[in-house]
Amino acid sequence: MLHNAMMIRLRILALAAIACSAAISAHAQKKTRPSKPVDQSQTVIATVGSENIILGDVERAFQKNLTRRDTKLSAVPKDTALDFLRLYTNYRLKVQDARDRGLDKDSAVKVDLANNRRLLSETFFYDKAVANRRVEELAQRRLTELEIGVILCAVSDPATRGWDTLASRQKAERIIAQIKSGAEFDKVARDSSDDKETAANGGRLPWISGGTIIKAVEDAAYSLPVGQVVSAPIYSRFGYFIVKLFRSAPRESVKFRHILLQPKDTRDSSATQLFADSLISILKSPAAAQNAALAARGLQPSGDVFSDLAKAYSDDKTSAAKGGYLGAPYTRSGGMENNNSRLVPDFERAIFDLKDGQISGKVNTLFGTHIIIRDSTKRPDQYVERDAAKRSYRRLYYEEDKRLVLDSVKKANGYGWNIVNLAKLLISIDTNRNTQDTLWHRSIMDDLLPQPLYNLSKTSYSVQQFVDTLRKRSDLRGFTLNRAGFERAINKMTDPIALDEATANLERDYQDFASLMREFNDGILLFKVEEKEVWSKLKFDTVDARAYYDTTKSRWMTETKYDISEIFVLNDSLLSVIQGRLAKGENFSALAQEYTQREGMRDKKGLTSAMSPKTSKVAQQITAATKVGDVIGPVKIDAGWSLIKLEGIVAPQQKTFESAISEIAPAYQDALQKRLTENWLSGVRQRHPVVYNSKVIDAIWPAAAPAKAGKKK
Repeated sequence: MLHNAMMIRLRILALAAIACSAAISAHAQKKTRPSKPVDQSQTVIATVGSENIILGDVERAFQKNLTRRDTKLSAVPKDTALDFLRLYTNYRLKVQDARDRGLDKDSAVKVDLANNRRLLSETFFYDKAVANRRVEELAQRRLTELEIGVILCAVSDPATRGWDTLASRQKAERIIAQIKSGAEFDKVARDSSDDKETAANGGRLPWISGGTIIKAVEDAAYSLPVGQVVSAPIYSRFGYFIVKLFRSAPRESVKFRHILLQPKDTRDSSATQLFADSLISILKSPAAAQNAALAARGLQPSGDVFSDLAKAYSDDKTSAAKGGYLGAPYTRSGGMENNNSRLVPDFERAIFDLKDGQISGKVNTLFGTHIIIRDSTKRPDQYVERDAAKRSYRRLYYEEDKRLVLDSVKKANGYGWNIVNLAKLLISIDTNRNTQDTLWHRSIMDDLLPQPLYNLSKTSYSVQQFVDTLRKRSDLRGFTLNRAGFERAINKMTDPIALDEATANLERDYQDFASLMREFNDGILLFKVEEKEVWSKLKFDTVDARAYYDTTKSRWMTETKYDISEIFVLNDSLLSVIQGRLAKGENFSALAQEYTQREGMRDKKGLTSAMSPKTSKVAQQITAATKVGDVIGPVKIDAGWSLIKLEGIVAPQQKTFESAISEIAPAYQDALQKRLTENWLSGVRQRHPVVYNSKVIDAIWPAAAPAKAGKKK
C-alpha cells in the first residue's frame, strides 16, 4: 500500500523534510510561553571591587552551566543560589585579576580575541540578517499543509545551446496566460511541463509543508490564495516554474488502522467485495450485535471489534497482528512518521475524509479493498515545530541565504568586476584549463596586468594581484579559468573583507552580541590567568602528597573480602546428589575435594582466600546478611552451578601510602587545585572586595536566614 511512485524527482523538488532538533546559534532568542514575572534582571545582588554583579548575568550563567535553560535562579533554594553566586563572584575575581595583569593587552591574547570575534560575528550576523526570520517563517508554514501543482519550463541543455533562460521564461509566460484565460491546469501540465513525472499526474505534487520543496516554489505556494496560479514564472536553477495552489489545510498527524482484503483462490473479486460489506456491517452495528456476529464466526470479543476483525481477516499480515495499525501516525506532507513513506492517493484521501472514530466504506486501491478507521488526530506543537524548523533551515537554506546576504552587502558597498578588464582577461587565457596548470597566466599581456579587475569599497584588485593570488593560494587550486571559476575565486578572496565591514559595529548595534563577546573574551582571559596561577603549578609532589595522605588516612582502606569454599558442578543431576549429601550433614570441604569441577580447586578443597566482590562473581553472592558458616546456593555461575560457603570475613585494613597512591593522586590533585585557587583569590579579594547585597538577596529568597548587610568575603 505504501509507495514512492507519486514522489517528485529528488533532484528537482524533494528536499527531505526533517523531523528532529539543534540550535541556529548560541545567542538565538528562545521563544518562551507567556506570563512573565516582574523583571529583576538588572538588580545588583553583589559587587566585586567596582563591578556590579546583576541577577540577570548570574541567572544566564546558572542556566547555561547547569543545563537548566528554563529555570529561574529565584526559583531555586537559597543555599543553591548562594553557592552558585559564590562561584560566579570567584569567576569575576579571576577575570579582574587577568585585567590587572594586562593579559587583555597581550599580543597572543589579542589574536585569540580577534579570531574569536570573527567566528562569533559571522554566525550572529547571518542569523540576524536572515536566519531568525526564516526559521519563524518555516515554523509557521509547518503548521499548514498545501496541495499544489507545478509546471516546469526547463532551461536548454548547456551542452548544445547554452543556458537559454529567455526562451524558457517566454514559454512559461505563455502558459500562465493560457491558464488565466481558462485553460485547465492539469491538462496544460500534461501537455507542456518538461518534468514528465509530475506532468503525468497533471502537475500535482504530494502535499507539502515548510521545508519540503525548493525554496522558490515553496515561497510562491505559501503566498497564493487557494485556487490561484502565480502571475509570473518562478525562477530556479532548474528553469521556470508555474505554481498553482489547489488546497490548504491545517497539518494533522493522524493515527488510523485498516483491514485489507484481497482476492484469493477461495474468494474471487466479487466475493471479496461482499465479504468487505459484511465486515463493514458488523463494524457499524450496535455492540450487542457485534459481539453476536463475532461469536458466530468463532471469534472471542476483546472489546475492540475493529482490532478483532483485522487480526482475523486482514491480508496485510504485518499490520493485522497490531489490529490493523501500520506502526506510526501519518501526515500528508511528511508521510509515515517512522519512515516518511507515503500512502497511495486514494487511501490517503479516504483517511482525511473521515472524522476521528469514523469507519470508512470500501476503499479500493491497487493493493485490494480496504476498510479504514481513523482513531485520533493530533495538531503539531508550535514549539516542537520551531526546533524542527531550525534544523530544516540549517540543512536546506542556510548556506544559500548566506551567499545572498553577503552578495547584497557587497553590492551595497560597491564591490564588483571591472567588466571591460575581465573580458580582456578571459579572452587572453585558455578557458578550458584550470588553476592547476602552472603556466596558464603566461598568455596575459603585460599592459593588462596593472589594470583594475575587481573593485572593493576602498581599494581594488589588479589583474596582477588576482593572478598572483590564484597561483599562490592552495585553496584556489583547481578552479576553472572562466567566469564561473573566477566568481568562486573572488568570493573566496573578498568574502572575509566584506564580512568584516558588515560586522564592524555589531557590538554597538546589538546589545546581545556585545554581551556574547564579553562572555567569550572573559573566558579567554580566565583560561590564561588560571593557566598561570593554577594549572602550571598543578604538579604531583611526593612529599606534599604524603602530608595529604597523613591527614586523610581514614579514606584509604582496603575493601571487605571473603574466604570462600565453593563446590562448582556443570550438571544439575550431580548438583542434586551433592545437595542430598550436604543435607545429611557431610563435610562441605570434603565434598568440594571430591566433586568441584572448577579447574585446580579440588586439591584446595574448593577454598579461595580474600576474594573481592569487585572481581569475583562468587564473592558477589555474599550479602550483609550472610554469616560465617552459611551455605548459599545453588547459584547459576559460568555455565554451571555453585554451592558457596562463607569461611571467613577479611575486614578492611589501612592502606600504606605506596599502595594507595593510585587513589590518592586524583584526590590530592583536586585538593591542591582548590588550595592554589583559594590562596590566589584571597590575594585578589584584597584588591577587589566581594560584597553581597544581603537586603536584595533576602528579598529574592525570603525563606532562608538573612545574611549580614555589607558582608565581605
